[in-house]
Formats: sequence, C-alpha cells, structure tokens
Amino acid sequence: MGNALSLSPDLLERPEEVLFANPREILAEALKAYLPPEKIDVAAFALANRHLNNRGGGFVGKWDHDEAPFLVGPMEALTSTALTTCVVGPARCGKTTIGQNWIYQSVAVDPADFLVYAQTDDALESYVKREIEPMIDLHPILRDRLGLKPKDRSLHFKKFEGMWVEFLASTYNNLIGKSASRIIITELDACPVYEQGDTYSLGTIRRETFGQESMVLVESHPDRAAGRDPSKWTDGIMKIYRDSDRRTWWWPCPHCNAYSSPTPGAERQMILDWPQDAPLDEIAQAAALVCPSCGSLIEDKWRRSMNIDGLWVAQGQQIDLEGNVTGTAIQSETAGFWITGLMSPFLIGGIGAMARDYAKAERHFKETADDSDLKAVTVKRFGFPYQSPNSARNIDGEVLANRAEPDLKMGVVPKGARFLTMSVDVQSNRFERLTRAWGAAGESWVIDYQKIPADTAQSPTDWDNMVRGLTDTVYPLDDGSGRGMKVLAAGYDSGGEDGVTLQAYGAWQRARRARRIKFAGEIDGRHAYTVMPLKGMSTANAAMLAVRYPDSQRKDRNAGANGEVPLGAFNPNRFKDNVSIELAVANPGPLYVHFPAALKSPAPPHQWFDQLGAEERSDDGRWKKKAGGGRNEALDLMAMSEVMAVLFGFQRINWDAPPNWALDWDQNVMVTQIAVSDEDGTPVSMPPVRNLPAGTDWIAEMARKYGSN
Repeated sequence: MGNALSLSPDLLERPEEVLFANPREILAEALKAYLPPEKIDVAAFALANRHLNNRGGGFVGKWDHDEAPFLVGPMEALTSTALTTCVVGPARCGKTTIGQNWIYQSVAVDPADFLVYAQTDDALESYVKREIEPMIDLHPILRDRLGLKPKDRSLHFKKFEGMWVEFLASTYNNLIGKSASRIIITELDACPVYEQGDTYSLGTIRRETFGQESMVLVESHPDRAAGRDPSKWTDGIMKIYRDSDRRTWWWPCPHCNAYSSPTPGAERQMILDWPQDAPLDEIAQAAALVCPSCGSLIEDKWRRSMNIDGLWVAQGQQIDLEGNVTGTAIQSETAGFWITGLMSPFLIGGIGAMARDYAKAERHFKETADDSDLKAVTVKRFGFPYQSPNSARNIDGEVLANRAEPDLKMGVVPKGARFLTMSVDVQSNRFERLTRAWGAAGESWVIDYQKIPADTAQSPTDWDNMVRGLTDTVYPLDDGSGRGMKVLAAGYDSGGEDGVTLQAYGAWQRARRARRIKFAGEIDGRHAYTVMPLKGMSTANAAMLAVRYPDSQRKDRNAGANGEVPLGAFNPNRFKDNVSIELAVANPGPLYVHFPAALKSPAPPHQWFDQLGAEERSDDGRWKKKAGGGRNEALDLMAMSEVMAVLFGFQRINWDAPPNWALDWDQNVMVTQIAVSDEDGTPVSMPPVRNLPAGTDWIAEMARKYGSN
C-alpha cells in the first residue's frame, strides 16, 4: 500500500527493535489540555518562581515578599472577583513588576491573551527591552513556551504556548481595534486623552466580551489629579482609585507599635519631617518619619520591618492602634491600592533623599515661582496628587464684617447649634478666648469672644482661672427655657514667651488631678480630652492633627492614661485652609460661618474682622502675615476651635444618627438647666434634663458612642 509504513530490511529482520510511540504517554499529554489551570495566585506564583536581576540598581535574586510586602495585595487581586486592579504609586516602588508577574503566571499556569499599553512607542520599546525580554531570558518556562518563529518573538508581539501578549502604544486606533481578556495599562496619566475617552475607558471596553473572566491592571503616578481632595480626583488614575475600594497601607511604629498610614488623608497619617531651613545635606541626614500616636521620630532603617508587619485596609474597614481590622470593605468592581514613596525600599537615598529633593524643589519655587520641579517631586517621588500652593483663597476681613448679623446674640447658643468648642490664644499680658457653636454639616456660629488679663508667663493662678472658664462656662440656649449648653471641647495655645509652655502644661496637670478635665476616649485613633494644650507645627507637610506626649519619656500608647500631658500637634496651614474655605461660603447652610455684629468696631476699620484677613497663603502653601498686616489672633482662634471639633470627629458625624453631644437640644447631653447663684449671680450648671437621669456622666456616654481605652 502506498501509505504503508516502510521499514528497512534490517529492522524487518529485528522486529523487537522497532520503536513505536507509547500510547499512554500520548494520551496523558493530550489530556493535560483539558485539565483546569493550577490554582495559584500571582503573588504565590511569584514567590515560588520569579527571579530578579536588576544589576546596576535594584534587587537581585529570588523574589522575596519581604522586600516590598505591599505588592502582595495588588497581585492577589488579579485573580480575585474584581474586574479592575488599580495601583497608584511613585517611580521605583515596584508597581510595574505586578504586571510582569501576572504575565509570567499566566504563561505558566493560566494562559490568556494580553494587551499591554504604554504611553508612546518609545516608552513601549524601552519597557519591552528593559523589562520583558530580560524576564523571558531569565526564566526557562517563558523561554521554552515562546514561539520559535520570528513573528512570534518580535518587539511588539510575543506568542507563547496557548496565549499571546501584544505590546502597543495607546493610540486611538490601537485602543479600538484590539480585544483580549487581560489588559495592562502602564502609566495611565502619561497616556493621551482622546475626545472619546482616555486609555482606561477605551481599553477596558476591549475585554468586556470576556465578562467575569477578564481583568484590567492599570497603574500610574497621580499626575492628572487636581489636588488631594477626592472631589478633585476627576481624571486619570486617581479617578479610578476614587471609585474603587480605596485600600491604604498601615504599618506599626517601631517605638509604640501603634498602627498608622503613610497615605495622605488617613485618620492617623505618618508624615515625613525635616528641619525646614537647614542646608540640603543636613535635611537628608535629619529627615525622619513621625508617629502620629507617640510623636517618635522613626529612622529610615525601620521601614523594612514596618512594611513586613504592614497590611492593606479598604474603605469601610477600621483599624485600631493594635492593627486589628474590623468592618466590611465596600463593594466595588475595582480593587484600588495607593502606594506612596515613603513605603518604597527601592528609592536611592531613602527618605532622606526624598526630603532633600522636596526641600530643594520648594526653595526653587519660592525663588522662581516655577512649580514644575515641586510637582514632579510630589507626584513621582512621594506618589501624592499635586496641589498648587496658589490654589487656596485668601480672606477679606471687610467682606466678612459687612455680612455680620445684628440679630445674632453674643453669649447665646443659636437655634441649629449642636455643640460648642472653645479656643484660647496666649499673649504676654492676656488670654484671648473664642467660643464657636457648630451645627449640622459644618455650619457654625461665633458666639463669644473675650480678652482676659493675665500674667501668662508667671502666674499659675491666672492659668487655673483660665482653664476653669473652659470647663465651667455654660451658655444659655436661645429658646427662653432657662437651659444652657456646656462646652464639649476646648484647646489653648501652649507656646509663647519663656515660661508659657511650663505654665500651660502645669495648669493642665492640676485641672486633670482636680477631675475638671476628662478623657473622652480614643476617637479616630487619637486620645481626646475635653481640654488640651495645642501647638501649631512648623513643617508644611505635617499631619493634620496628632496627639503626642512631649513631656513623657515613655513612648507607649497608654501614656495619656497615666496623667502625662497630651499635646494636640496640628498643621496650622491645613486648618487655615479649611477656615478660608468656610469663610468663602456666601450663603447660610453647610460650612457657612455666622458672626454677630457685636464683633464689629463702632466704626471702620473693624479690628476683629481685619485679624481674620491678616494672613495670606504664600506661594509655598504656608499662611503668613501680609506685608504691613496687623494682628492675627482671630484667625488663629478660628483654626484652633476647628482643631478641637476635628479631635472629636465632627467631620465624620452621621447627622441622621449623631453622637449624644450633637443631638437636638431636648436630647443633647451637653444641655443642662441653668441655676443662678444667690451670692454673685454666676450661672451654675445642674444635671442634664429630659435626656439622661440626673448624675449621668456625659463623658461616659461619649465613650460608649465612640469606644475608649
């Protein structure tokens, strides 16, 4: 037969030596195609199989999660039920290796076609030559499964066994003419934006026909965000992160073990601090992280161990100081991860170089008004959205004076107010005290302002009387009921002339021993007291608010419960930013500030209102006195009154179910019946009425609402 197998005469004579294929082996190989893929996620696969050879800089050796533990979460998300994995991060944080490991894991155990987009052809060529092809050469699985034909291993197209990977510039035609179940978009914010949409919105359509079997990995610096306020995240990677489950990284302080986050906006944010006016080399040497719980300075050498103990926390979850996570993450089709430069172990020079680069760029901006270097450092080194230093509004005292309300009574709690905070500014010969009433959605009223003569550097008695005024004052309600409202929280400046800080701390200790000051528990991860010394921090990027114990040698988190003085360390620039935004609101309602006409002078200029406008936001983002400007105590008092409201968590109040101290007057635990002393006519408070039984401790009610140590 023409198709019969032809054997040589020699083999016909020795049939026992004729070699036939083993049918069992053929069948076994064929059946492998029908076996489900190995169940191993990208992170576990990388740990078992990935090697790195970043000679000339970077890590060399077998993949080790301990080098960058924050990369594990994004890699695990690639095999989760999410449809998009979004990674925000600076340069040299390892985010591009996430996509590389995903491709490797897919080729080895879970084949599927890939589209990989970069901003330009040049960027794409560099990425493939510097990252992808060395990875293929280094790993036998990738080498052996890559096609042998030239077209299977070109720069833009790699054909592997069972799948292919195509590398494309993010041009409009490339975005609409391709389809794959898996898509990687590198540096989204550097990619072009078209009339029909950006690379993400156009590219993600290319996988929709694959449904739940598809995934998009998108990573980028946050170049296109217009600031750190999520309402400004309307473009680029931060828009995707805004609509994700918003995971942030939390790690423990090596001194007190309290967990905080290096992510901007976190409830307990760990920031990078350095001496502002020092030479650049000294800044690099002195830069350190600052724990928001104990105030300790944390050197660069601790970051690796902090990262090893770190974890991702999603929106909807809460993490306490011990690192215990509770609550349920919000449901989202996008798993979002925000890596910051403070987390990265791959930055040459570490946090010292970051501080040096930022200080250098900041000084260049002051000299030239060119903020390009400052933006580049903020976005690409820190991984933070950039906000121009010129974006905040300045305050016009005359405009505010003109809207003061004649019907608003001084010393009386107006209708709509739910709680009171006090603030005290310290001058050499007096205290200046302001009382602010707060209502729903941040609406507020200034209801009292006093100057109290005192020898603030030398007189403990004057300090004790001042603190007594913070704890004992009761303001009548504007309803004729004979009831009044006690002050929820009060803060006073603890700096000034020699002796002032010592007096400020001593007065607090005496009042605490006399049980005039109460511990309200832990709110948003900070110790909250009804009265606290305050200090504005000079570092521009200081945390919004942290509670520290500067007089204590102990660094444990329970120091405050043992009678040592807490200090509310706040960022005055950020709080004055808030005040300026509130004062710019033109109509009563959310965030609007009401002023009584009694604060006006008999004739212009109106000194108190001029104090509100005595400062302006400079080009470097700091609030400074205007040239030839006058006093600024009113602005400082407004900022400190807001510090105390934030300390008690007012910005997160659910006004449909507020805490007991922010309820309507008939249920509010701060409302009490006012009785008048027969001796001197001074109002004295009685137990709360119509809300709690006589003698009920309202602080206990706050602790029950928030939880406490």
